[in-house]
Amino acid sequence: MMTLPTPDSRLPTPTSRLIVAPNWIGDAVMSLPVLSALRRHRPSDRMTILAPRGPAAIYRAAGTADAVWTRGNFLGDVLAARAARFDEAWLLPNSMRAALLAFFSGARRRLGYATDRRRALLTDALPPPPRTEHQIRDYDALLAHAGVPPDPGPPTLPIPEPAARRAAEAVAAAGLPADTVILCPGSAFAETKRWPPERFAALADRLRERGLAAAIAVGPGEEALGHALARLTREPVPILGPDLDPVELAAVFARVRAIVSNDSGPAHLAAAVGAPVVVFFGPTDPGRTAPSGSPVRVLDRYVFCSPCYRQKCPYGHECMKEITVDDAVRAVEELLRDPSLRSG
Repeated sequence: MMTLPTPDSRLPTPTSRLIVAPNWIGDAVMSLPVLSALRRHRPSDRMTILAPRGPAAIYRAAGTADAVWTRGNFLGDVLAARAARFDEAWLLPNSMRAALLAFFSGARRRLGYATDRRRALLTDALPPPPRTEHQIRDYDALLAHAGVPPDPGPPTLPIPEPAARRAAEAVAAAGLPADTVILCPGSAFAETKRWPPERFAALADRLRERGLAAAIAVGPGEEALGHALARLTREPVPILGPDLDPVELAAVFARVRAIVSNDSGPAHLAAAVGAPVVVFFGPTDPGRTAPSGSPVRVLDRYVFCSPCYRQKCPYGHECMKEITVDDAVRAVEELLRDPSLRSG
């Protein structure tokens, strides 16, 4: 009679872990290394990510988690989490909502930063990290507290085959040649992060003079911005994006020469798939949130109030207006001359 091996009691029991994810596309991309670190450290643990719809698409494409739940209403999310009986809940956003969800989920261990008066809701409440390093490193203290070595690499986003096909269809429908530079004039958080639309339009015209095509990419709710920009260009410019999820948009970025973007989600998506990026900074700090992982040119003009992180500028928005079209053209040309860029 064959004797079955007995389990080795010295092996750690797998942990069921809920990760409450950030709300914004750029923040979701910057959180990818912490998920890689958790997976590498304990491959047998089960990891479930709860995220809004856009970030959820990013986490599914990354393939790090066992399951990705799209965030719904608060009660429904709590009930789903309680039914799953998680051992741990990790809070990446610093919001009270995230802490309340983790508390009511019934997870025995709840890790996060002691912000927004939520210390009492956490079992492991850590002091907030200093805002002196890149935001990617903000999660290292949580990892260290749990004995998990951080992932030192930049965020990388694999492109699943369905997203690649959808991107190819979108590029073909828009008639984009390989020498296309995509302009991303939007920003989800604040208008103060936006370079003026008329300058994006002038940039599109200047790129055409140099033999490069231009296209506009916008997200949901930014269609009017895209059409307003397109009306300012001398020749028609195709608009992409509203019907693409973030991973499909990233797959489009991987097929063109370069991206020019405000400090927003598209810049991070582009960098995560290796696309060259020119990114404008004004009210935010490139030391904190500049894209990483691909060739990047940061354009910023710090003034007396920078970085202010305001959603409305009480002054003249000089921090963005002082970045000229000539600056942007030079940055694009420098990127395209970069010998480290992939061919084609």
